[in-house]
Amino acid sequence: MMALNGFVSKYDHKTASFQPVQIGEIVNEKSLFLTSEGSELILSYPSSIVARFGENTRAIVSPELDNRLEIDLQLGTVSALLDPDRDKEKEPVFAIRGSGGVIEAVGTFYAITEYKGQTYSAVKRGEVAKKTTPPEKPNFSAYINHSKSMKKDQEKIGLQQRKATQ
Repeated sequence: MMALNGFVSKYDHKTASFQPVQIGEIVNEKSLFLTSEGSELILSYPSSIVARFGENTRAIVSPELDNRLEIDLQLGTVSALLDPDRDKEKEPVFAIRGSGGVIEAVGTFYAITEYKGQTYSAVKRGEVAKKTTPPEKPNFSAYINHSKSMKKDQEKIGLQQRKATQ
């Protein structure tokens, strides 16, 4: 279920374009959402979870899968409020993924910001579990450094093989 203020759009795979989001729309497939300047999007989940997308936010929202709700934050800020009294055994896990990893909520109020490739988190109440993960698409400098180390390793192996055959 959604509520919004200002202009919020969602990428439509059928038309290959962004379409305005409608109040009350339901997320039933993985979708990319964009909020413009001065806009906000509020997602309300049936499992006592509310997420707010601040202005200039870009994130992929997924429907519940394997008892897990996840938002892939690409840019901007998402704040989440989870009812601390909800049944954590029966309700889905809620997480926000950024370039720096995944932050799962444990009955809390927290916010995640993705800015210039860095992920920042702030906990207002309760606690979160952070899991740092490498980016899905490594940046160019990481690619160069990895290539250099691979080349050095290959040179060492080649040198060891030549010594072994002599």
